[in-house]
Amino acid sequence: MLIWVFTAAAVLCLVYYGIIVVYAGFGTSFAVLWLLIAGFFGTTAAGIHFYQKYPERVPLWLPVSFVTLCASGLMILLVTQILIFGRIPATAEPSLDYVIVLGAKVKPDGTLSKTLKLRLDKALEYAKENPETILVLSGAKGEDEPCPEAEAMEQYLLGQGAAAEQLLLEKQSFSTVENLAYSKLLIENREQKLLQEQKRKTEAEKLLRAPGEPELQKNGKGAQEEISARPVRIGVLTSNFHLCRAGMIAKKQHYDMIYGIASEADKVLLVHFSLRDGIALLKDRLMGNL
Repeated sequence: MLIWVFTAAAVLCLVYYGIIVVYAGFGTSFAVLWLLIAGFFGTTAAGIHFYQKYPERVPLWLPVSFVTLCASGLMILLVTQILIFGRIPATAEPSLDYVIVLGAKVKPDGTLSKTLKLRLDKALEYAKENPETILVLSGAKGEDEPCPEAEAMEQYLLGQGAAAEQLLLEKQSFSTVENLAYSKLLIENREQKLLQEQKRKTEAEKLLRAPGEPELQKNGKGAQEEISARPVRIGVLTSNFHLCRAGMIAKKQHYDMIYGIASEADKVLLVHFSLRDGIALLKDRLMGNL
């Protein structure tokens, strides 16, 4: 029975790999993972067959260790998938000051990957509902990309009717960790400039005010304190399978508060993306990014 279970699992993995290649091409990141998993299941089926035929030739510690390893791996897989899909918010928090839109692949011919297009469609929907929100478009130029992801994102959003003054570009990041780190600096710099502009405006108003004229507004110090104390509400917009990891990275980077906004994922590739992001979740934990 176990032989057939593992054989069927190997075949399913091979079939899914074929679907990925036909649907998205050989360049799909980490698609080879499904070949490795298929190989693991196939080797396991062969090992079980050998053990059933020659049990005296296999030391007891080997099947015990293998079962323990499989059980641990299954438990880790379940925990990571529960984390990934259990933290997807039902609705987007309205009226945020900034929303960081994480980039994704831009094809060599300049067209957007489906993942990126889905994120941008969600960003466009949010921007129209919340016209005061600034979208921080985050992503650098990869080796096989014709332009920075942020520029491709800007071009698409402008073509769909987004307001140029709502868009802020971050073009240095090559990973989720860098997306959030550089976007945080960009937001802080913009907030500092707004504070300085308010200071200059307040000082100009004081100079133009006639001697003895009562102040109708708060004095400069009060205005500065109000601006500097203004809580900045930041959201991160990415694919639903990626939102958990992005939020955990933001927390590690000392964002005061981060609100998640989930876009839909490609339904054909969702299983692949969720497994890949589960592995990335473990990697980032080991590297201290979470």
